Amino acid sequence: MIVWLNGAFGAGKTTVAARLCRALPGARRFDPEWVGFVLRRTRPVPTGDFQDLVAWRRWTVRIVGLAARRPGPLVVPMTLLRPDYRAEILDGLRERGTPVRQVVLRVPAPVLRARIDADRVEVAARAWRHRHVERALHELTGLAEREVDTIEIDNHGRTPEEVAAEIAALLGGRT
Repeated sequence: MIVWLNGAFGAGKTTVAARLCRALPGARRFDPEWVGFVLRRTRPVPTGDFQDLVAWRRWTVRIVGLAARRPGPLVVPMTLLRPDYRAEILDGLRERGTPVRQVVLRVPAPVLRARIDADRVEVAARAWRHRHVERALHELTGLAEREVDTIEIDNHGRTPEEVAAEIAALLGGRT
């Protein structure tokens, strides 16, 4: 099973992914951003967003699909805002026979902005991340009502361990 952690930039996907890998027996993590880093070095990205590259979406489906063949859940922390890209990737993985559960981490806009400002790792991406807060909240709010196998989890005012435990419990025996 693939557990796709979606959410706005600053929602805590990477942190929760690490805790979720500890909470789910045999789980491991894969970040599709690595595919984007490789592609950026080999081809131009006219829009500045590697998700706009067809190659990124196709290679993400291939590589995540291959990684998911190993036993145990694969946790994938990656923001997917565009509905067409989300469908292309998540449905592409499902068509390969792998169950996919999308988990959207919800965090209020002021908290997201504070987290982005406090982040010492992604400093260079700070302005880009800020520009996408409102769009992310618009695109991802209520996603569980619109998309199959999607759950939404509040990731504000709780520890990453609590959020990971809730996700693990909600996934139940489906891992």
